[in-house]
Amino acid sequence: MASIFYLHGGPGLSVAIESTRFPQAVDVEWWQQPPAAPCAQRPYLDLLEATLAGFRRSAQAHGGPLTVMASSFGAHLATHVANHAPELVARVVLLAPTYNPEQAALRLARQALSRNAGHADAPKVAAALAAYEASPGRARFWDVFGVLQLLPDVPSLYFGPHAGDAPRHFLEVLQQPGAFDGPTSVAVSDDFAASFQPPGRSAFDGPVSVLFGRHDPMIDAEQDGAIWRAIFPQANVRVVDSGHFPLLESSLEACLA
Repeated sequence: MASIFYLHGGPGLSVAIESTRFPQAVDVEWWQQPPAAPCAQRPYLDLLEATLAGFRRSAQAHGGPLTVMASSFGAHLATHVANHAPELVARVVLLAPTYNPEQAALRLARQALSRNAGHADAPKVAAALAAYEASPGRARFWDVFGVLQLLPDVPSLYFGPHAGDAPRHFLEVLQQPGAFDGPTSVAVSDDFAASFQPPGRSAFDGPVSVLFGRHDPMIDAEQDGAIWRAIFPQANVRVVDSGHFPLLESSLEACLA
């Protein structure tokens, strides 16, 4: 029976990235975030409700509290669960939690531009970033990511220098049908940006671990660590030798340590 309820990064991604990386992890429920419903008015809020309902079902099936492990954007879903069902949470483990996804993604874009400054399409990325910085907004944010795909090997930037075959596995799964839902990613991300309210201190007072990757191009561990400590004052925050996906680069045991 699963004792860990896992929330992948999303939005729009598939949990197959993690579940195929650890096929023997029978103690983990690799919960797949549902796609945004067509014409949904509040897709991010719908996702929060679906996450809480899925977690409650899993805790009931387990017969007791579960460890909630979440990656990247999934940390917001984990925080929602911890606030609304603290009695069903044994522990919270946040892996490279992304508090401000828009700014984190822009950090990645700047890193990609820096590494590919001589590429023929680099000026297009630079122009899109400059336009965003001159007048920030969701339309210009998506403009940045439209041209960012012109640069080579952007997904490899997610990983640290000692990631082994994790980048290859990530790309192989990402290229499979159904591994990424673009409309859901846009809908949930835009609704999050429009509706997000700082959660304040969590109602959950049990053990919390927060792991940041030393080579993560999206997160400032010092700045973001202070934010997550304000939400979970009891959090044990540590930096590990990975990029943005500590779990994919190490193991469940290492992330739970």
